[in-house]
Amino acid sequence: MSHRIAQVEATLKKVVAQVLQGELSDPRIDGFVSITRVKISPDMANATIHVSVMPAEKQSKNIHGLRHAAGHIRSLVLKRMATRVVPRLSFVLDESLKKQASVFDAIRRGAQRTGLTDEAGETTNQDDPPHPTPADDGQEIGPT
Repeated sequence: MSHRIAQVEATLKKVVAQVLQGELSDPRIDGFVSITRVKISPDMANATIHVSVMPAEKQSKNIHGLRHAAGHIRSLVLKRMATRVVPRLSFVLDESLKKQASVFDAIRRGAQRTGLTDEAGETTNQDDPPHPTPADDGQEIGPT
């Protein structure tokens, strides 16, 4: 990838995020929409924008809204970018964060089953002796 394409991808990611945050008023686009990655074709004519949508129930509605508003978003981006041409925008759902969360959840569940973590997911070290309590310091407590 050329340095120029990398620069345009970074700028496009920033500007599209700003447009989605403040200038777009499409009722289909609600919830938390974040841009995870931007990929521009070598001829810089097309850009694929990968987005993550939270909560998951709103993903299809948001993607439909973004795809429908792509031309309008492009015109708003064109006003903000210092380039002559802005690539055509296409939006796709990025499933990588969802997959990553499920992997971490599976690791956490496995660690709980083997006793390496407690219920809150905190790591425990099986090799460490238990922490002493005040009555466990070698002195007897109570009447003698």
